[in-house]
Amino acid sequence: MGMRLGAAAAVVMALAAVGCGGTQRSADLFVVKRTGSIPGANLTLLVTDNGTVRCNGGPPKVLPGDLLVEARGLTEELAADLGRPVSGDPPANSVYRFEVNLGAGKASWTDGSLGLPQSFFKLSQLTRKIAKGTCGLQR
Repeated sequence: MGMRLGAAAAVVMALAAVGCGGTQRSADLFVVKRTGSIPGANLTLLVTDNGTVRCNGGPPKVLPGDLLVEARGLTEELAADLGRPVSGDPPANSVYRFEVNLGAGKASWTDGSLGLPQSFFKLSQLTRKIAKGTCGLQR
């Protein structure tokens, strides 16, 4: 009986070790796509809760702690603002268009549009910080 119990415990431990393997993906906070009419405007960022970001489908890069904290807080704000209407047509002088995809839903807007929730402005700024700093891009 003791041998069976020992074998069963070994199987349980082996299964637990497999379940804790490094192949499990961390939860995505959001994916933001930025497009625009100027060179270097097009960008896709995948920000994960484990502190990495993928820039334009590239390999994961470490997101500095302050930007990760900002992204986590912003995710909650964005989720609360999903579905809020953006008033009017985009201005003629707009440069960027943004689309964000959260687990809770999607939103899209053009910079300079009237009635944008504050979280959309914050995401635009965070996107630029990550693109220039972590991704090493011009914009």
